[in-house]
Amino acid sequence: MDTIKSEHIEGRTVLIIEDNDGDFFLIEDYLLEKFKEVTLFQAGSLATAKDFLANNSPDVAVILLDLHLPDANGVQLVKTIVDLANDVPIVILSGYSNIKTAQESLKLGVSDYLLKDDLSPEILYRALVYAKERNSYVNLLQRSTKMYQELFDFSPQPMWVFDPKDLSFLNVNKATELKYGYGKEELLNMTLRDIRPKDHWEALDQSLRSRKTEPGNPYAGVFTHSLKSGERIQVEIYSNDIDFEGIDARLVLANDVTEKYNYIQTIETQNERLREIAWTQSHVVRAPLSRILGIIHLLEMEGECSEELKFLLEQIQVSGREMDAIIQDIVAKTAEIDWKNE
Repeated sequence: MDTIKSEHIEGRTVLIIEDNDGDFFLIEDYLLEKFKEVTLFQAGSLATAKDFLANNSPDVAVILLDLHLPDANGVQLVKTIVDLANDVPIVILSGYSNIKTAQESLKLGVSDYLLKDDLSPEILYRALVYAKERNSYVNLLQRSTKMYQELFDFSPQPMWVFDPKDLSFLNVNKATELKYGYGKEELLNMTLRDIRPKDHWEALDQSLRSRKTEPGNPYAGVFTHSLKSGERIQVEIYSNDIDFEGIDARLVLANDVTEKYNYIQTIETQNERLREIAWTQSHVVRAPLSRILGIIHLLEMEGECSEELKFLLEQIQVSGREMDAIIQDIVAKTAEIDWKNE
């Protein structure tokens, strides 16, 4: 019992481009032995194949192609059928072995190259099923690649791919061009160092070393980048390892956090000023206030004084204590702000 699946071929058409009726009948017998519900169509010439594909291409599961037809042959015939096939897998059936032709055909996208003398029902069956499954995987991979490319190209945030060995840019998206002010060709002739101020190169090197010890963590940190205009921005970096056209590369997403960074800096500056005010209140203002309260206490100890003077001293003492309470409240609130921002 066959372990490979043929549902992608059952119920569909196999186009056999073959001008030799004897070979066609043999192929027909082999296929009908292995497939239960398959439609076979013979095209004895390139012209007939063109007409059939023009009207029935969506129904065709696999194309079996002989390399010698009355109106075309060889690699040129393969090129023509590949262009007409619209992603339908092609299996070549040849009457003789030609390594060069086989190699060129496979480079053009043909799924398999079989010799007619070696055919059997099992070999032909497996060749067709594998060709169809391989074609499905290739199409899925192409769709995934296209989806990745679209996500990369149309991302509103800057993204690029670089080579960790020499830090050169391998690919950049449009958002990177817009944010950094360079054209794509310019960036592809630059390295990561070119978008970092020189006084931040050491931070770049340290980050790259850290990435080697923490390969699973996409978050790299916040770094200072420089635009073509010379302006510096703060950028939050996320990156992951990818295979880019056979190169072990890294995909980077950059998030401009300059406004957020500046806001935090402003808050920290304000907090520092509050701490200075609190210290002033606690140490500078409170000292003369304590002396005033001490003097009032001494005056009260001097003995007899008029009721009017006693009243005034009491009012000064009450005011002093109120001011002292206010200072203590300011110091306490400032300490609370410091704690929340630690």
